[in-house]
Amino acid sequence: MTVVCLGYRAGFVEAARRAGLDLHLVVDKIKPGLKGLSYTKVADLSDAEEVLRAVTEHPGDKMSAVVTGHEHPMFSATVIRSVFGLPGDTDPARCLRFRDKRVQKRAVSPKIPTARCAYLNPSAPDYAALAEQLGEVFVAKPADGFGSQATEPIRGQEQLDDYLRRHPARSDVSTVVESYVEGREIHVDGVWWDGRPAWTAVSGYLAPLMGWTKGEAVADAPLGPAESELSARATRFAAEVLRELDAPDTVFHLEAFVRPDGELVLGEVGARPAGALTPEVLRMTHGVDLYAATLDVGLGRAPELPVPPQEPAELFGWIYLVRDAGRQLTEDDFRDRFDVVEVDYPAPENDRVGTYGRCGHAIVKAATHEGLVDGLRAIAEFNRSV
Repeated sequence: MTVVCLGYRAGFVEAARRAGLDLHLVVDKIKPGLKGLSYTKVADLSDAEEVLRAVTEHPGDKMSAVVTGHEHPMFSATVIRSVFGLPGDTDPARCLRFRDKRVQKRAVSPKIPTARCAYLNPSAPDYAALAEQLGEVFVAKPADGFGSQATEPIRGQEQLDDYLRRHPARSDVSTVVESYVEGREIHVDGVWWDGRPAWTAVSGYLAPLMGWTKGEAVADAPLGPAESELSARATRFAAEVLRELDAPDTVFHLEAFVRPDGELVLGEVGARPAGALTPEVLRMTHGVDLYAATLDVGLGRAPELPVPPQEPAELFGWIYLVRDAGRQLTEDDFRDRFDVVEVDYPAPENDRVGTYGRCGHAIVKAATHEGLVDGLRAIAEFNRSV
């Protein structure tokens, strides 16, 4: 039997090999890592009809599960499970609660603090009316987007019009606007099984992800024992959110803001593993493989998790490296200056610019969250011209 994976992520390929599972990928981008693998190319992973045609052709009835580590194929995965009678969530309405930011925030009760959220009418974008509802500064973003792509603060009609020129709304429900939430951005990753959190880890971004368009570094560091109170509160908060959304058994990624007064505010939550290198550094830190856990959940079996959870001896964090025209750097420059666990920074002629302007990455470690953040900040400053 074959597990179908919607979208390529190396972690799934490695986890499937370790588990002795046959893997077939359905992808909308051809990446070097696909060489030698079984895959089908489609135009759009969010097009459930096209993806269904692809998996009906192959592997068809030999399919035992479908998984994804990406946001946009989640609805397609739900449809495939329903059609082929596979384990996992088959409820399209529930899937939508984990895809659409407006639907998600309406689905939770008032006891869950969230940003105020509304769809943006592209035919009559009225900053003044929206500012009265959401505040003088609000955030525009795709309703079903991922990461912080096309996510920008809006401070006036001119900015709103410019945003829509650069990111045209496809429909009346494709773009949302949300009230701006000030605070530190954290996230909770884990396994939700049988109506409770079976395992969780809490991490903090180096800076709010939305700041990447202004030159802020995109980096992530797990919290350590010194932040145990925040970790416990964030875990309880995540459990409340997932219960209110009637979450299925799933690996999840929840983002939240910590206001200056300590209140937690829901950013969004996805019923899939975190993006970027977060699963990789959580495995290094905690010994838990969220790709393997996703495969287990997809096959309808309880993931193998450490009981009780162990305190990590070291914390590992990641940072995306960018190309700065004012600073010519090589991979060896990072190796010589920093004690990196892993670094990838190809020569400019081999650039593959990805999400958040990524041209490479580095992974570092430290004994504490504070030490890890200091190390990531030092790399971020070195990566950019001053």
